Amino acid sequence: MNYKIDIQEFLPVNKVGSKNNAVTFLKYETDDEALEKFRILKQNLLDINRWNINSGKNPTKFFLYDENLGDESSLAEENDLVKIKIPAPANKVGKGFDWVKIIKIKEIDNNDFQTILIRMKPHYCPENKDKKIAHFYTNDATSTFILAKENKVIQLSVHGRNEIPNTKNIGFINSLRNYFVAKGGIFGGSKIQWQDFVEEFVKN
Repeated sequence: MNYKIDIQEFLPVNKVGSKNNAVTFLKYETDDEALEKFRILKQNLLDINRWNINSGKNPTKFFLYDENLGDESSLAEENDLVKIKIPAPANKVGKGFDWVKIIKIKEIDNNDFQTILIRMKPHYCPENKDKKIAHFYTNDATSTFILAKENKVIQLSVHGRNEIPNTKNIGFINSLRNYFVAKGGIFGGSKIQWQDFVEEFVKN
């Protein structure tokens, strides 16, 4: 993976299952230009309701809620929940959606280096009493989004770690669904098309 900015220290160790990475970067003529773009992208990264990942005619959609599942949140905060509609058979455990929780948001501003990190992990659907994980991965998994700026370079990356298909104690149909989604057997051969996401995100 070709990183222009070293962010390895911010990533969880992959202890079980698979991992994946997606990264893209932009280089500007001046530090001021890069800083302005970083600030815009930072706001956009926190505005999860506006995220979009295209997959053919059926994009993946994201909906951000506070931890009490009240009104939709505007900008992400720790403990917020995100429900995700992917172009795959509905997740019955999650009332039709896959669910994650934001477990960490961290910002660093050190002279020429700035970064914001958002980390999520699979969660149960708050509308269900049994609290079974409503995601195609088990709650061992994490997804870490890192926007970084160093001097004139901006880098956006997404990192999946400890990814294990969620197939236990959720019924045969949902187990089958989760297995094929987790292994990339549904919607275009990739779990969620994070490389497309990072590239389009920095362009737009």
